Amino acid sequence: MIEKERCNEIISQYYTEIYNYCFARMNFDSYAAEDCTQEVFITLFRKIKDLDDDNIRLWLYRSADNIMNTYRRKNIRNDLSLEESPEVRNTAENPFDKDNGESILDILDDEEVKIVREYYSSDYGDKKSVAKKLGLSVTALYQKIHKIKDKLKKHKN
Repeated sequence: MIEKERCNEIISQYYTEIYNYCFARMNFDSYAAEDCTQEVFITLFRKIKDLDDDNIRLWLYRSADNIMNTYRRKNIRNDLSLEESPEVRNTAENPFDKDNGESILDILDDEEVKIVREYYSSDYGDKKSVAKKLGLSVTALYQKIHKIKDKLKKHKN
């Protein structure tokens, strides 16, 4: 496994650059760009042992292209983004469904709800402090958000 310091160094060095690349390539959809960027870094940290430090930047761009292509194929408006979900967007003001008093967050456990609220109430670029507040590495935070999104997608279907 990659050392936490090395992980944070790579994120600090390349995250904004890769996010901006994804943002432009995903038609300025910040949610899609963030999802793709997170997936790029999750994949990177799974494969970092096999990469030469001189090739990380090139690998990130190639991986971003592949991940964006996959994202487009899988999410041709069949996606469930936490940010786009009216229930989650309005959770801070009104966490309950008007009809039956249930929240979409009811399918999540307490830890997952805490992660979602912290993550989506923070500003872009402030994910490092959110991860620290939750006692996680940035990579672990992104992985948990990814798993929560998958859980919500499965529940939707």
